Amino acid sequence: MAWLCLWQGWLVSGSIFQFNFLLELTKGTPILIHETIFLLTAIFLIIERYLCDDYELQRSYFSGPMLLMTFALVLSWTRGMIIRQQFVVIYEAHESLLIPISFFVFVNIFRDPKERKVMLTMFFLAAIMKAADSTWIKFFSDDVQKSWGTLLFWRDGFILAIGIAGTLTLANYRGKVYEKLRTTMYIALPLMMYGLIVSFRRTFILGLFASVIAMFFTVGRGRVKRHAYLFLGFLLVIVITVLATDPVGMMARLVGALISPTEEGSSYIRLMEYPNVLANIYHNPIFGVALGTQWFQYYKMPMFANYTTLGCHNSYLYWPLRTGIIGSVAFLWFLCRIWKSILINWRTQKSEEDFLMNQILIHSMVIYNFGCFFGLMYADAMNIMTGFIMVMVQLQMKHQTGLTTYRRVKFLQTLITKQLVFRAPNQLTKPVERSTALPSV
Repeated sequence: MAWLCLWQGWLVSGSIFQFNFLLELTKGTPILIHETIFLLTAIFLIIERYLCDDYELQRSYFSGPMLLMTFALVLSWTRGMIIRQQFVVIYEAHESLLIPISFFVFVNIFRDPKERKVMLTMFFLAAIMKAADSTWIKFFSDDVQKSWGTLLFWRDGFILAIGIAGTLTLANYRGKVYEKLRTTMYIALPLMMYGLIVSFRRTFILGLFASVIAMFFTVGRGRVKRHAYLFLGFLLVIVITVLATDPVGMMARLVGALISPTEEGSSYIRLMEYPNVLANIYHNPIFGVALGTQWFQYYKMPMFANYTTLGCHNSYLYWPLRTGIIGSVAFLWFLCRIWKSILINWRTQKSEEDFLMNQILIHSMVIYNFGCFFGLMYADAMNIMTGFIMVMVQLQMKHQTGLTTYRRVKFLQTLITKQLVFRAPNQLTKPVERSTALPSV
């Protein structure tokens, strides 16, 4: 069920890989298909704990930022209900609220560090299934929305991009444990490339390029030359795939956004949206614009644009917009902790399996951070994916160092020495001085 959470859910229908029968479970409710599967996953977790008579909650390095994020979102939601004078289930229940919820569910499902290998395999196989979904929609779907691309969820572009980047990482992998997985991903690579191109997810196509370039700095000595050849092959495959699919459509989407953004719908949305969002942040700097209410249009949006006044196409601006200072601190705290964990794991790795896992996590976050500049990385099932990635990082920490937190680990010194360097423990009390006086009689 957790695996299905990573790739089920869609905006463009018509694929045999879409589990439409699950829609019957929540018919008449606003719950989406991937949320239905996630709800079933949480229910199975409760059943498992009941049968095992085990109700222990797992500690995590990311619990702090997730709890603060939850507080900021609930506070903003409460403010919104007070403003509207009614109880409402906000649309953000489909979006940012699911980030901390999915994290706390997954961190209690996957508790053994050995399960990180299972999660890695799930990650790759989810990319293959989403590529198959995209390809089927391209050839057989009658949904008119596919003119915008076969896949419209932000999660979908992300999982395909990391699937391709992960395959290049597997090409640099020298171990034996994941040989079968590497062969599988080699075979599936053309399908994933095709699925990403016809999805028209420009943010993740560019994010994939950023990831592949970043690999020159992360794969380590002895692999850079090989990666250079892989990079050239990657460029060649991209060109061939574009020419063989829809070169006119792809060039129109990419070039139009750069040269004539006012003539390209989604680019025009961003041009008009950013000034409005920044103005709303300026006028609501402390608490932001409450969840459940629409932000104010200081600059009128064009009627033909498919825009939203509930969020924005920039995840870095979303948190100050909707949750003010508290949510912004929570989001930055989350980013700092996850990057600290990933980079410490990367610098202290000892085996090829650790190399592979750390590379996947590094480039997941490279693509994630790139996507945050242009997209809703807090929505469209990306919220569930974010929780899943955090748990993968957590299990890798436990496996490599046996620690559940890097709070006391010095970051820069550890990166330089490639060994864990700890801060000195705080002395809460002064040592008691022994008296030399004779006891009174």
